Amino acid sequence: MWPGIVIAALVLLSCTQSTQPEYTAERLTLEQLRTTPGFAWFDTEYQAYSPDTALVAQIRAAYVPGLHRFYVYVKPTCSCVGTQKLFPRFLRVLTDGGIRLNDCEIYAMRGAGDRHPHQNWLQIRQLPSFFIVRDVEVCGSILGELPPGKTIEQVVLEALHY
Repeated sequence: MWPGIVIAALVLLSCTQSTQPEYTAERLTLEQLRTTPGFAWFDTEYQAYSPDTALVAQIRAAYVPGLHRFYVYVKPTCSCVGTQKLFPRFLRVLTDGGIRLNDCEIYAMRGAGDRHPHQNWLQIRQLPSFFIVRDVEVCGSILGELPPGKTIEQVVLEALHY
């Protein structure tokens, strides 16, 4: 009788446990963003943004290639302000600030729980998330929205001076 109960319990458990698919973030280049269907809105917003040129000049002066790195995690299909406004504007500030493309990693994610190559030291709790790193220490971030009273340029510049 016991073996029958154990087998029935195992069958029941196997039927009630659902395994969610595990997704992995996809790394994209700036050029791929411009041609990826989920990012059709990107280039228009990127081109429309005019960063503060005085702060961008300071960013250019403070940035140390290879020492400073930028990690961007975004959900391409999200129509939220953070994705469709902050994301292209953040990349525009980096581009205008002379940040080398190989110091910037951009990841498309389906959700904040997706696996990504830096998950052992960068925790993604919401999308979009932007991290500014010196060596392997996070010195600045924008998580979903800008901090009150700050511009993208100010956040980036403060992080570079960290």
